[in-house]
Amino acid sequence: MAYKAFQDFYLEESIKHLLLTEYNGCLVSPPFATEKCKDYNQIMIIGNDVSFIDLDLPPATSKFNAYTVIGDSLWLIPYGIWDNFNVVVQLKDFKPIYHYIDKPGKGQFYNVASNCETAFSFPLGYEDTSFGIFIRDQQVHTVEFEKQSQTKLHMGCVYANGKYWSAPRGDEPGYVNMMSFDGEQLKSYPINLPNPNITRKYTDIIVKGNTLYAMPFGEQPGLMEVIEFDTVSENYKLHKLNMPDVAKKFNCMVEVDEYIIGLPYGTKGDTNSRWGISFNTTTNDSACFDLGEDFADGGKYRFRCGVNFNNNAVFFPAGTPDCPIVKVSKDLTITTKHIEGVMFGRPIVHDNKLKVLGYDMRDATNSLYEFDESLNYSKTFLR
Repeated sequence: MAYKAFQDFYLEESIKHLLLTEYNGCLVSPPFATEKCKDYNQIMIIGNDVSFIDLDLPPATSKFNAYTVIGDSLWLIPYGIWDNFNVVVQLKDFKPIYHYIDKPGKGQFYNVASNCETAFSFPLGYEDTSFGIFIRDQQVHTVEFEKQSQTKLHMGCVYANGKYWSAPRGDEPGYVNMMSFDGEQLKSYPINLPNPNITRKYTDIIVKGNTLYAMPFGEQPGLMEVIEFDTVSENYKLHKLNMPDVAKKFNCMVEVDEYIIGLPYGTKGDTNSRWGISFNTTTNDSACFDLGEDFADGGKYRFRCGVNFNNNAVFFPAGTPDCPIVKVSKDLTITTKHIEGVMFGRPIVHDNKLKVLGYDMRDATNSLYEFDESLNYSKTFLR
């Protein structure tokens, strides 16, 4: 299967919706909007029928990538990969409220976490963004990060033991800080990695009680360590994975009981990025497995979206529509499902089914796909 850069999809396809969440008993999809439809500004509501809420927003590509529910409100966090896009949208009783941020930035916030009363997002920031977003008492506050020459410092965000946490990412060599935010102050915890000059080190975190686990991504080979971080003692351990050392390992992980399962992201021109991983958080042992897929000319799998569904890890190949949907059990039994010509977004478990939006590249339409445990599916045309 031939490789195609995700940026090409941003430029060539008119994708209005990819993301899906639940709010007030309905499925909700905020506007995604690629370059060809960057002025698209509707929230899609999927209930007994399909309806839309118009938003008053400036044009931007990839408007929202992160969202969370606090009380009676759904909050949409700005991304805007190539555009200054500085507004948080609060959807309260299905009516939009706008919170404008008087700070510049592009590609601002990739993820958000909440404790059901507050929410926080660490900055990714393709340009300018050097602040976090803190939502409390239905107000949006900015939290200043120390201005650094480095960019794209953080991607994932989780809540554990009374604080928000993010693992070090960084687009330039040397950034190694695990970060926390307790609602008042930021705190950094430098991680002594064997190879600190690897870029894009970690993308996300799995939370188990008061312990954080970050699986390596790494833009280049050389990063093999899982970070195990105790949020009580603020001490950490590093565990080396038992697998081939390849670039761009794991961008998304799924917790299944004592295991953390990840599928490869992969890198252009490299045909050996086909290894999945299972990491045992009890024994700290790891086992790799061959995904069994390949790009003849190299390329990316881009398994960026995963979810625990009936105690199996199910991954969707967001950004690489020719790859299969993959289900991995604890014993590493693999089940796959190929659906031709459809780019899938981020899945959720809803009404005992696995649900995800799919964009059909043949006719530029969106459908809602509903999967059972065996990956049998039905689809409902939306627009």
